[in-house]
Order: sequence, then structure tokens, then C-alpha cells
Amino acid sequence: MRWIFYILIFLVLLLLAGYLFPREVMLDRSIYIDKPPQAVFPFVNNFRKFNSWSPWRHVDPSVQYQYSGPEQGIGAEMRWHGEASKAGSGTQTITASDPDTLVRTRLNFGDGSQAVAEFQLQPQNGGTQVTWRFRSDTGGGPSERWMGLVVKKMVGQSYEEGLAKLKTLLETTSSEPGAASDTSDSVSDIPSDVDDTMNAGPQAVPSTIQNQQQEEAGETPENE
Repeated sequence: MRWIFYILIFLVLLLLAGYLFPREVMLDRSIYIDKPPQAVFPFVNNFRKFNSWSPWRHVDPSVQYQYSGPEQGIGAEMRWHGEASKAGSGTQTITASDPDTLVRTRLNFGDGSQAVAEFQLQPQNGGTQVTWRFRSDTGGGPSERWMGLVVKKMVGQSYEEGLAKLKTLLETTSSEPGAASDTSDSVSDIPSDVDDTMNAGPQAVPSTIQNQQQEEAGETPENE
């Protein structure tokens, strides 16, 4: 039975080692796009255009998206909801918008946890250096800090994929005036009836944080 005792001690030490990691998840991903900031800005300042290159848009085709508030800029909001989906549910709201320079969003997930994402656009050699930042406080517990490592890796990979899609979308668009706008407005995979629903009355992080908190509360994550 002594070996069981040693295993338990090891697991406890492994859990406590989580205190060695920061409680806040912070990451940046950047890419150079051969288009000026004024061509890039509309695709990060408008959630309808954001969904034309979002790395999460096609993860689960059953996820429903709804838009409310202004079409772009401060106050614009996107909701997503997936039944029994890893995409979970939540909202993303633009909280700051500086033309051709910066867009900041607040993310609220279905479990009540939050994060902040930010796009910074810097002119460079006739194009734009786009930096996508993510910040989230996972909580003070050691298990949450361990989970923060997983979240950081997953979000980092998604950000790299999304920026690559944005680069391809913009750089393969005709350089004729108005071409970029025409391309984004013709995105066919964003349901039009979703907008009508919200007007009558994000992508966020996968639901890893939500599942972790449900497990700690003794509940079974619904999205496993």
C-alpha cells in the first residue's frame, strides 16, 4: 500500500506546482500583411467581417451567431451558441476602436469567465504589422494555473491560424478600389436571418475554461 501513498504525494506535489505558473494567460501573435492599415481595419472592427476569416468560424457549422449593436466600432456585439458543442457559448463586444490603429474586445464565456483581446495595426513598408493579443485571468487555484498553460497553447494556435487566413483573404483580394469591402460583404456562409433576430429584440476561446470550472464544482462538462 505504500506505493499508493507515494502516488498520492506525487499528485499533490504536481498540483501544488501549479502555483509556479502565473494566474494570467497572456499571449501575442503577429503577422505582416501586404495591405495598408485602412484596408485591414474593417476586418477587425466589424464582427461580420471578422467571421469571414475567424479561426473558429468553421470548427462547428452548427454554432449559431447573432449580431447586435452598431455594425462596427464600439458597442458592436457578437454572440455565439452551440448545442453540445466544443465552441460553447458567449459574447464578444468591441470596447475600444481607434481608426486604422487599434480594436479591443471583451469576451464573456458561458461560465461567466472573461478575457480581453486586442488588435494593433502598425504601418510597415507599405503594409501592416498586425498583432493579436489575448489576456485572461484564470483564477488563483493551482489547477486553474495548470489549465492556463493548455488555454495558452490552444489560443496561440488559433490566433496563428486566424491571422494566416486574414493575410490570405486580404492579399488575394483585387487591389481595385472597394474590392476588399465587396469581398467581405459577399461572405455567403454567415446566415442573414441571424442579424434579423437580434435587430428585432467574438470568436471566443474554446470552452476549456468553462469545463475546468464545472469539474471543480463537481459537475460534468456538457461539451466533452
